[in-house]
Amino acid sequence: MTPYRPCEAFPSASAPPFLDKSGGTGDQMGWAMAEQRGSLKSLREWQRERRRKALEGVRERRSKAREEELRRKREIHAVGELELELDRNEEGAGVVVSLGRQQNRPGYLRSREACKRYAAELLAMEWLVDVPEDLWANWYVTPRPEGPRCLLISQAGSTVSRCKNGSVHKEFQSALPNGSRGTRSPGTKGSKCVLDAVYHAPTSTFYVTDCITWEDYSLVDCDFEFRSFWLAQKFEGVAPGGVREGEPALMLAPRERATREMISRAYSGEEGLGYTRDGLIFTHKDSTYVQGGRPTPLCLQWKDAHCSRYPIDTDAKGVVLETQRVVLQLQEDARSVGTGDDPPVVLGKIPKTFSDNNADKLRPGQLFRFNLGPRGFDFGADGRPMGASLELAGLSHKRAKGDIISRILFQHLLRTGQITFESLVRE
Repeated sequence: MTPYRPCEAFPSASAPPFLDKSGGTGDQMGWAMAEQRGSLKSLREWQRERRRKALEGVRERRSKAREEELRRKREIHAVGELELELDRNEEGAGVVVSLGRQQNRPGYLRSREACKRYAAELLAMEWLVDVPEDLWANWYVTPRPEGPRCLLISQAGSTVSRCKNGSVHKEFQSALPNGSRGTRSPGTKGSKCVLDAVYHAPTSTFYVTDCITWEDYSLVDCDFEFRSFWLAQKFEGVAPGGVREGEPALMLAPRERATREMISRAYSGEEGLGYTRDGLIFTHKDSTYVQGGRPTPLCLQWKDAHCSRYPIDTDAKGVVLETQRVVLQLQEDARSVGTGDDPPVVLGKIPKTFSDNNADKLRPGQLFRFNLGPRGFDFGADGRPMGASLELAGLSHKRAKGDIISRILFQHLLRTGQITFESLVRE
């Protein structure tokens, strides 16, 4: 595949002309960026409308919460015991591999489906590309610990952490209910706790950021303010250190109302957090815990070079990439490429010559890597991104889905100096 092949963006009457790496003068470049930045004002309206609809969805979801909870409990009881045995049956897994038919074995398929199900339990955040108008009144801020997000599950006398893709990360004894032999309910498998956490490797600590289930009581339809209160109350009886020497500790990640003062403190790290920060998390007080992998505009990530070691995407060696890379998914027409959002935001088309020459190899959902060109983005009248300056770089083999639009926009704004801490705290 030939790298750096221009990708066709959708036409826009107001879009500046395409400028590739070798084309255009300094004056042209400045004019193109000024046009693109001016269009970002309409982006704010699009984001505000999305947050408004998300809050409407919260109210609708609560009205259906009881019915949904009954359905979830039936599913959990139907597959829970089977999953528990499957996860720990190492001998059975060995037999599957030795037969050389791993992918065709029902046990392997069940395990793969279990990973997908666990991965879908984690809330998917968006990125803060415009400051909510009610940030100081209705949002909370958390200084995010550096490390991978995990699903933390205590059940049947053991605690298991799972990575974002659902695979097992660690298994250990914890002070959570039913998280160790000492806290297990006698004579029964006992109830289950499911927490959203970040594992901070330098201190071997899981910092808990949210609560999904506590002793079989689901909190997914409760607002964030209540979930925070619940966690604070329950963690008063949970020992922070590991149950045994050398095992991970559990602590609550701090969260405060996102006043200008608290945002400044979280940003500066002056409270002595005890961990390396990786940006800030802003959560609306009325936000429910949205599952299923669909990102919510009511939980937003934000970072810059002051509060994160790697605010801009880097390569495997930690070196900042010269140009922004974007991973997009091929759509049903086998030419359009869009984001990993639901529904996807279509940003362009792969070149027709490339599409024609590889028609027998292209399939919907296929992932492609692109470099974002200097022109940036085109926006519609409602502020929705309608196209982008893209250069086809190749296939993406290591990703499960494309980048979401807010992440793409945030990285672009950060690279072009349009992400500033002052925008979070100024009047």
